[in-house]
Amino acid sequence: MIEQLTYHTIEELEHLSLEELQALWELVPTDRQKAYRAAYDREVRNAGAIGSDQLEGRVAVELLNRYRESALVPVGSRWARTPQRVQEAAQENELPETGEGATTAATGKPSPQLVAVFGVLIVILVGFMLFRVIGGGGGGEIDPESTAEPSATPTPEVSPTPTPLALEAQDDVITGGDSERAVAYPVNLQVVTQDSSSPRVWVVQRRAVSAAEWNFDPNPDIASFVNGMSVRPVIGIPWSEDNAALFDAMEEGTVFNLTMNTGAILRYEFAAKTEVLRSDTRIFRQVGPGLVLLLIGETDDDGLPTGTRTLITATYPPEQELSRGGELVGLSSAVQEGETGSTLELGDAATITLRDISAVEDESTGQQALLFDLDIAAGEFALDTSGWRLELVDAGGQVYLPNRDVMDAAAYSGLPVDIPALALIPASVGYLVRADFPGGRLVIADGRGGAVAFRFVLETNAAPIAVEYDGVDVRLVSVTTVDGQITTRLRIYNGQSEAVTFTQDDIWLSLGYAEDPPGPRNPAEGLQPFTLLPEQAVDLTLVWYRADEPYAALQVGSYRFAIQLDR
Repeated sequence: MIEQLTYHTIEELEHLSLEELQALWELVPTDRQKAYRAAYDREVRNAGAIGSDQLEGRVAVELLNRYRESALVPVGSRWARTPQRVQEAAQENELPETGEGATTAATGKPSPQLVAVFGVLIVILVGFMLFRVIGGGGGGEIDPESTAEPSATPTPEVSPTPTPLALEAQDDVITGGDSERAVAYPVNLQVVTQDSSSPRVWVVQRRAVSAAEWNFDPNPDIASFVNGMSVRPVIGIPWSEDNAALFDAMEEGTVFNLTMNTGAILRYEFAAKTEVLRSDTRIFRQVGPGLVLLLIGETDDDGLPTGTRTLITATYPPEQELSRGGELVGLSSAVQEGETGSTLELGDAATITLRDISAVEDESTGQQALLFDLDIAAGEFALDTSGWRLELVDAGGQVYLPNRDVMDAAAYSGLPVDIPALALIPASVGYLVRADFPGGRLVIADGRGGAVAFRFVLETNAAPIAVEYDGVDVRLVSVTTVDGQITTRLRIYNGQSEAVTFTQDDIWLSLGYAEDPPGPRNPAEGLQPFTLLPEQAVDLTLVWYRADEPYAALQVGSYRFAIQLDR
């Protein structure tokens, strides 16, 4: 029986029995056990392997390979590479003394002994993952009686989050970009090529281009958004061999999902690929909705920037938008709609029933998890759901994608990829939304033109908070128009003795063909809620989409402005 916590190599851990691994794990302090278990469970959850021993075993194997090849270990909520000095100190078993006679000097840096202990405990995490692989029914991915040799293997079907270092720490990475205030900006980019089953993910920083110089982060996992390009975002991807290969693989069928700081997901589709000169500024033109990706930072044999760059352009499909009447633009009129309890047909392949909707509120964050319980029934042929899109759309048109982190409270597991013929499978899908989410539609599309939508309204017992605008002064500074959009500049001054909070629903624009149109109201989508303190003012520049309507009405709190536009 193991009675002392000492360093073990992976090979030594692989040869221990389940009882010896369990005894070694019991020597780890309780708080450290909880931290490691939480990190492990998070990876299993992110990989969608909850409830499957086989899939969980694959995740554990991938984590072991990550440790073996790169010494990546969990530190708080992120994964980091273990410093070489920590590994060497752990191998020496330089444990500090324990008991009444032990003392610790108060210094600004941890002692070498504590560093060694940290390294030993990290190795124990490896033992824990081995315990999960061997004893958890993981399908025998690792044989405890043999020494595993690292070798090139295909990407597993289920793997931990892509680019883990960037994604686990993406909040810090994003805020490390340009810090100037903007109404809406992208924070995450996912690219799915036609031949790939999993997306390539970048976190996105805002960057300002000044004096013709684009100061970007050279990390290949961090993209750079040119600040202020909101209609047709321009994003630079740092050059690397992998990123260059991905740009070569992008072709018709590639999909780009851009997550905004507001939580909205904008989907784009591949349009064209070309080579442009470094001096070409036409790519920055905001002529219409779309997306521009640029491969930046490539150098020639002399170490100088190349004269050309690879440019990818993508279009913005209108079918993801809501019309002013609430219908989904671009979907055919044959799309079925229902509500809770309804059974709808998704083409000839499947029928879907929305059984129940539940909400779990998190008071600490002001958000809630919305969980939808579904019954999926396959037809006479087996059903492949890998190409399905399950999106939650609110009344304002904001799109939410499924969130695996909220599935712990779900009644069923997630949607399976394969459903046998004539089988009825219960499944749950979860979304993270704001606490006052009023309702909307759950839209399920099969990727081949078929779609169904379930309408729902959430009941709330909370009384609406009345906002007093007496003493708040609003000035409409200017209104400018270009084809397809209106730009308004506002100054709002709070002359009250109390703070006033504005949300996107407090500022809206209506367009029409008669003076002072009453609606429909278009909220200031993408506007982050902000609070004006007493005697404080703010300047707002808002961009609105427009067809050819000659009249508009702008509402800001209790102020209303009638606008006449040139056609």
